[in-house]
Amino acid sequence: MRKGAVILAAGAGMRLGGVAKALLNAGGGRTFLSQILATAREVGLDRAIVVVGPPFGEQVAAHAVDLGAEVVINPQPERGMASSVALGFAAIAGTACDAAWLWPVDHPDVAAVTLRELERQLGKHSAVRPTVGGRGGHPPLITRELWPQLAACGDAPQGARSVLVESDMLDVEVNDDGCVRDVDTAIDLEKV
Repeated sequence: MRKGAVILAAGAGMRLGGVAKALLNAGGGRTFLSQILATAREVGLDRAIVVVGPPFGEQVAAHAVDLGAEVVINPQPERGMASSVALGFAAIAGTACDAAWLWPVDHPDVAAVTLRELERQLGKHSAVRPTVGGRGGHPPLITRELWPQLAACGDAPQGARSVLVESDMLDVEVNDDGCVRDVDTAIDLEKV
């Protein structure tokens, strides 16, 4: 199976005082974005699409290109995360990938073993999502059959969620707090 990733990095990081989360230090000399790409490549990532937008789009795009990822620009990320999801899945649909992780950049600590388990469990399902203690997490692994709907979810009230809840999505319980630990505030950042 050829695997891709749609990495959402177009936010303005306002709850952190206005920072590009993709460029934050994840430890070990890695940024959040480089950590995510390294983890995904450890399990055979074929293509990565990083969705960027103002005000940090140029810096994040340059970093993504340096890391060997492709960039899609969301000119209006203030429309919400669904607008970035739609642009990212429209872009990855033009690749030879069979499935892709939908990965918000504020989840840099997901373990490679989790990604392997999601791939193993995918089977005939249209998506698999990691859960921790019954709580849904990131990144779900989504097959190509759902990509047209995701590419059209930009104006859906529930965004990607509206597509995934109606799909044949399997929840996979994992022992990986990185799936449910997103970095939105300074307190969250201290835990990274």
